[in-house]
Amino acid sequence: MPSYSVRRQRIKEFKNICAGASDNIAQTILESNSWNVQQAINHFFNNRHLYPELKQGNKNKLQAVWKSYQDKQDPEIMSENGMIQFFKDCGVNPESHETLAIAWHLQSSEMGLFQKDEFINGFSKSGCSDKKDIKKQISQVCRSLNDEYQFKAFYKWVFHHVKEDDKKKTIPTELAAQLWQIVLQKKSNQMGLFQDWLKFCGEKQDKDMKVISRDVWEQIYDFLKEVQNIDNFDDTDSAWPVAVDEFVEWKREQK
Repeated sequence: MPSYSVRRQRIKEFKNICAGASDNIAQTILESNSWNVQQAINHFFNNRHLYPELKQGNKNKLQAVWKSYQDKQDPEIMSENGMIQFFKDCGVNPESHETLAIAWHLQSSEMGLFQKDEFINGFSKSGCSDKKDIKKQISQVCRSLNDEYQFKAFYKWVFHHVKEDDKKKTIPTELAAQLWQIVLQKKSNQMGLFQDWLKFCGEKQDKDMKVISRDVWEQIYDFLKEVQNIDNFDDTDSAWPVAVDEFVEWKREQK
């Protein structure tokens, strides 16, 4: 454990970013995150609802924010046009993975739209009351994805978010490929086989790999991070899904 003076300094750093947190809350979160300030901040912004003693955002003010973006035909949802304007006003590229990060933060139940209750309750629990608060919150949520633990939690959530219903265990390969290009865009330069994997999916999506399972979705991320070149692939490792073995065989045939 860090010395008393170092702990006090880190509590101060934490509170400078996490408005409303008391010394006790700051210390509790820092302790549970091994006194890593950035990791603790990430936890706070993504789990603020776990601390009900913190001041909640003003829901009446959030109602007014919502009206700026609500669907004209159905005021209970924010559909495509409203969402695009909302993202732009928050400094978020509507075509980036950050739009999904916002949906993850709000635990949005349906892809491509926000429900009024999800929006107001989600940002209220985050301590937001106006556009300035929301923009700050979104900025921190997006930054938190630089942490590998947070990113993997987000990445796993995306698969469940885009399924048509809870009973489905797969998503179409074409949709998965589109999502990989969005979600892994910033990480793709560290994945030597990323483009080859997308090409493989493109060739197989209308044939013998029409859907992607949760297992493939989750493990392909680890595979693309770990294996930069097929020559380095260990054939004796049977832990990967069959789709990975087929991809490796396909890639070797390309050579």
